[in-house]
Amino acid sequence: MIEQLFGARMSPLKIGDFDVHRVIETEGPFAPVSMLLPGVDMARIEAQAHWLRPQFVSADNLAVMSFHSHVLRTGRHNVLIDACVGNDKERPLRASWHRQQFGYMHALAQAGLQPQDIDFVCCTHLHADHVGWNTQLRDGHWVPTFPKARYVFGKTEYTHWEAAHRQAVAEGAAVPNHGSFADSVLPVMDAGQAELVNEDFEFEEGVALQHAPGHTPGTCCLHVHSRGQHGIFSGDILHTPVQLVDTRLNSRFCHDPAQAVATRQRLVETVADTSTLLMTGHFPHSTGGRVVSTDSGLAWLGVS
Repeated sequence: MIEQLFGARMSPLKIGDFDVHRVIETEGPFAPVSMLLPGVDMARIEAQAHWLRPQFVSADNLAVMSFHSHVLRTGRHNVLIDACVGNDKERPLRASWHRQQFGYMHALAQAGLQPQDIDFVCCTHLHADHVGWNTQLRDGHWVPTFPKARYVFGKTEYTHWEAAHRQAVAEGAAVPNHGSFADSVLPVMDAGQAELVNEDFEFEEGVALQHAPGHTPGTCCLHVHSRGQHGIFSGDILHTPVQLVDTRLNSRFCHDPAQAVATRQRLVETVADTSTLLMTGHFPHSTGGRVVSTDSGLAWLGVS
């Protein structure tokens, strides 16, 4: 069972002059690996058990996952990357998300931040577990959680989910993404705090988006450069370190399987055996890490 974490304030991960904090909503065994990654060869997991178990794959073959945000602190801006599941959301098809009361705000405070300190909210994509804390329920209405923030949505991503949402509403069908577009995206638009941007948008010097489609049509990575150091916030291009054992494995939630594989393999080739830090959307236990080669293939080296 995924548990809420209320640990002591942790030291930030450094990328040059920038600080990175991981704000954890929940972390723990999530779902069977075979459900998350259709077609996975469990024999290949066993061959890599020396580093995959138990920290990334439990004894009963559940993928151990974290649901978290990252906050990038540049000295000029505080950028919150991905906004987890959220509280009070109606998610009846997923019990672990339904009407939850997570301690996310406590975790944010442990990083030394309050909602009003966030300058940008950057959603790498608009799935329900990456937009939830965009909004909070107040007097029966969904309002932006971060009152001073500009919420940055990629145009391609927003247009795709807006069309899917509008079509479902018009047809009286179930809305996509557990209804998260309605309760976690549209209220931000209505409040005038959203900005639709091209996929090369630059937040400031050294902090810029890059289009990385496949998992969703408009998925983006956030690349950061400071004092010769490089980091990438990669969202759900990789869901679990198991995908380093076989980079052809897509999650069952990937929109375009062929494109998702190509994007994943390009990312892994870019970062493997380099000093580039990777901050993923769901890897547990560390703020970021590196992809490294071993005698038995690629592996994940977490960096707290």
